[in-house]
Amino acid sequence: MISISFEIIDEPPRLISTERMPYPIDKVWLAETDAWYVQQWWAPTDYINDAVEIAMEEGGYWRVIQRDPEGNQFSFYGRVDKVIPRELFRMTLTSEIFPEDQILVTQQFVASGPGTIVATTWEFPNAAALNRYVALGGPERQKGASARLDALLSQMLPK
Repeated sequence: MISISFEIIDEPPRLISTERMPYPIDKVWLAETDAWYVQQWWAPTDYINDAVEIAMEEGGYWRVIQRDPEGNQFSFYGRVDKVIPRELFRMTLTSEIFPEDQILVTQQFVASGPGTIVATTWEFPNAAALNRYVALGGPERQKGASARLDALLSQMLPK
């Protein structure tokens, strides 16, 4: 089972999530970077990803179209800035709901025994954007996505 913890840092405004996963790094990297797998899990509980596009290469574009339980559809998108396979990727993230709040997301992957630790840093443009994300339940939504990732990883065959 994946365990997840959060740390909020005021200056500069960041949210850091640390996920400890009992799955090998190759499997985790695939689930986190391949569009087909991301479509299965990268959404809060009860949300559906209608479409996912990812060009996991420096300068590549990514986009996710989600639907909430009420049927409202919205998207997230950005550019991939840096990729070191099985170690790190960094991308911009823009929500069509708050297009002025471009976030820089960095994920670091570290093998830890038979498992993997994924540290994700969300760098917000200002404190108001971070506070809005937290007030709208961002960490709780991440917990839901992490639980979906755990279910997916537990079903994936060893690579």
